[in-house]
Amino acid sequence: MASTNQSPFYQRAEEEFHKANNDRDRIACLEIMIKECPKHKSSENMLKNLTLRLKKLKGNVVKQKKAGKSGAQGIKKAEVQVVLSGFTNAGKTTIFNLLTGLDSKVSVHPFTTHKSRLGVFRYEGALVQVVDTMSFPNHDKSLVNSTDTLGIVVDDFSQIENSEEYTYRSNAKKIFIFNKIDLLNPFEIRKLEAKLKSKYRKLDFIFFSEKTGKTGLEELKEKIFGSFSIIRIYTKEPKKTASEEAMLLKEGSTFKVAVEKILKGMSLKIKKARVWGPSSKFGGQIIGLSHILKDKDIIEFQTK
Repeated sequence: MASTNQSPFYQRAEEEFHKANNDRDRIACLEIMIKECPKHKSSENMLKNLTLRLKKLKGNVVKQKKAGKSGAQGIKKAEVQVVLSGFTNAGKTTIFNLLTGLDSKVSVHPFTTHKSRLGVFRYEGALVQVVDTMSFPNHDKSLVNSTDTLGIVVDDFSQIENSEEYTYRSNAKKIFIFNKIDLLNPFEIRKLEAKLKSKYRKLDFIFFSEKTGKTGLEELKEKIFGSFSIIRIYTKEPKKTASEEAMLLKEGSTFKVAVEKILKGMSLKIKKARVWGPSSKFGGQIIGLSHILKDKDIIEFQTK
């Protein structure tokens, strides 16, 4: 693939493409190369070749997905996943421990995390998978590029811009977790917030400190969960209370999608269905299969 007169982003992605050791990384590189490739007649063949190669690699990944694995570490990806990464000693592993209740090794020495660690946290009936991957530049590229949300832990303003070098290929929603905020006084915090909003207007960030206790931790969980394009749906049986465990669906999902997730083919057996919650006009509204559900809806149904 020739890179004559291509943008720096194209050239960088092409270089990483040849160094990549798995199809997910190659796909991420190709997507950038296609995006950066000039759209004029002289580059038609190049664009066609890139597109064909991308199609072939995506076909390989579909086959790999049947194994249910995400990333080089063989981590089975859950419905919603956040990967924590960042620069060494920024406090990434401490945040992982607080979120998951686990006790991974924390040290003042650099690069303490030598392999990705897996955990979960619960948020209002939903389980969120959390992965603590190695610090930049030793991070698991496949995990960073394929996750739903990327929590980039930083403790210095310069790390925000520097992180782009390691995350530019990721399509994940990015949340910058500005850690160790307890080391700053209120004036310094306001100044930092103003600087962030003026220089990075679209940046999604949250200030955090392990010393803020449960309140700060719940705010972080809410921020992470809010980054997923999903809704929580609860089920109930007639005259019984709703389930505590939420079923996770994509935004805009219908009642049919929900029952098909419970059991394939069940939508053909629905006799009557009701809904309580944000999508209902009144509690216990009778609905059809095409009814669009909203976050925190409760559904009840009878089968033939």
